[in-house]
Amino acid sequence: MSTSNEQDNSLPLDMTIFGGMGDLAMRKLLPALYMAFLHGNLPPSTRILSTGRQDYDRAAYLAFVEEHSRSFISAANFNEKSWAGFLDLLVYVRLDVSNAELFDTLRDASRDGAQRVFYLATAPSLFTTICDKLAATGLVDANARVVLEKPLG
Repeated sequence: MSTSNEQDNSLPLDMTIFGGMGDLAMRKLLPALYMAFLHGNLPPSTRILSTGRQDYDRAAYLAFVEEHSRSFISAANFNEKSWAGFLDLLVYVRLDVSNAELFDTLRDASRDGAQRVFYLATAPSLFTTICDKLAATGLVDANARVVLEKPLG
């Protein structure tokens, strides 16, 4: 029997990073997620959806990650095969949080029935806007979690 505080590890995991093109994502979040992947600590069904306002296709996004994130992984922990496997998890979703219609794009990119983690690596002034639009788009359910990055107060 599961409680509301337990997560169902059998569900696919969609982790969405708001601010996925930003400095925090490139310097800290993606290298940390790579390390989790390297050590087998991400479920095999994991996808990492990074949002940004740039009009990038997936190849341009991956080139950006290569240029801005890879250097923050120590040489001792880096190998090409694992890096390539990690990059396979990444999905880029163009999203301007001020445009409610673009949240439909995120909904379409998310998998039905997935456990969803929304990581808000954005300005605190956007937290309420993002959460309201996630709810309005139907992306928040019993399997959704929101992580706020910034210290508040």
